[in-house]
Amino acid sequence: MSRISHAAMALTLASALSVGAASAQSIPSFGGQSQGNALSNATGGAAGLLGGGLPSLSSSSVGNVTGLLSYCAQNNYLQGDSALSATSAVNQLTKKPGVTDSPTYAAGTQGQLQTGNDSMFSLSSLKSGLKTRVCNMVLDKAKSFL
Repeated sequence: MSRISHAAMALTLASALSVGAASAQSIPSFGGQSQGNALSNATGGAAGLLGGGLPSLSSSSVGNVTGLLSYCAQNNYLQGDSALSATSAVNQLTKKPGVTDSPTYAAGTQGQLQTGNDSMFSLSSLKSGLKTRVCNMVLDKAKSFL
């Protein structure tokens, strides 16, 4: 993926996550077609830059989500109960066969979100506050794998 695409995704994510609590509630799964349309309307079309919205966690494997959650916890992007939940989820998920052997797990531990079609989105391109929001979404996704 080109540098411009990563910048466009970061800009789209920043725009979408800063539109306010009401709009933020419409993106609990971090992407998706109907949510992309809602985000496009809420952000004045910024989500349309990527032809449908934000990267979706739906393409992320158990290994990638587990690795990414570990990255979030180690870098203190989750606080309080969320940090405790993340640690618990990582401990449980890493016990599943093949999770830590996955190349996507290794990518996740480096802050790389698997977005489908062998593409990755780097959380390092986001500001700290946005990383926290994305990490909370990753935690929710991880809980669905338990």
